[in-house]
Amino acid sequence: MRKPLKHLVLLDKPAGITSHDAVQLVRKIYCAKKAGHCGTLDSGVTGLLVIALDEATKAMPILMGLDKEYEGEMRMHAYRPENEIKAAFKKFTGTITQVPPVRSRVKRVPRKRTIHSLKLLSTDSRNVKFRVLCEAGTYIRKLVHDIGEYMGCGAHMSMLRRIAVGPFHHCVAAERIRKTPEKYLVPLELALKKTGLKKAVVSEEGLRKIQNGGPVGGNELLRLEQTEPGEYIGIYYTDNIVAIGKRTEAGVRPDRVFR
Repeated sequence: MRKPLKHLVLLDKPAGITSHDAVQLVRKIYCAKKAGHCGTLDSGVTGLLVIALDEATKAMPILMGLDKEYEGEMRMHAYRPENEIKAAFKKFTGTITQVPPVRSRVKRVPRKRTIHSLKLLSTDSRNVKFRVLCEAGTYIRKLVHDIGEYMGCGAHMSMLRRIAVGPFHHCVAAERIRKTPEKYLVPLELALKKTGLKKAVVSEEGLRKIQNGGPVGGNELLRLEQTEPGEYIGIYYTDNIVAIGKRTEAGVRPDRVFR
């Protein structure tokens, strides 16, 4: 029986398929039992889709919260000069309030999101190219709509491509993955290191407790990076991650244990 994978794949999702379809495509390439993605891309949107395979799906609480970066194009419904567009972009940088769109799967109530940066790349009559770095869970199509409303002319998103998820910027087309699948597996340990997830290292006795779902503290903790109680932490035995857990007052407690 094949050992479950504990890896990510950084797929360049093409237009015309759903994120669910893309995940199933990758799952079949790797013969994985389970797979999941870390942030939906609409059917018409392209770019980086972070896909977790088998055991790596247990790291979803960490991966889902990563910032996202996009390049896109908005179509203004009436001409606006560049200085007005820049002023509107400045207005929508920082903390904004969004109501999720009608077709979203979440409750349609106002919620705060952070736009870290919103840059005008170019403008040609009513077509505006932009780059945005934002908090996870930000709806870019809604952001474009709201900017158009603010400017009094209306606007819609005509193109969008995700270019980064947290520290991940590179992505690969499915055709290349099919040819040499092993080449494009990203070990979960490497991926979590890139995210900056804090680390705890346990002894052999600590490992046994973790594998049974028990908390670890005292001499069973060989190393514990600075974290606050309740904060997510990666729990390692030697160089291998054995659980995703949370910091406690006395040590660490496993949340999701890897096989």
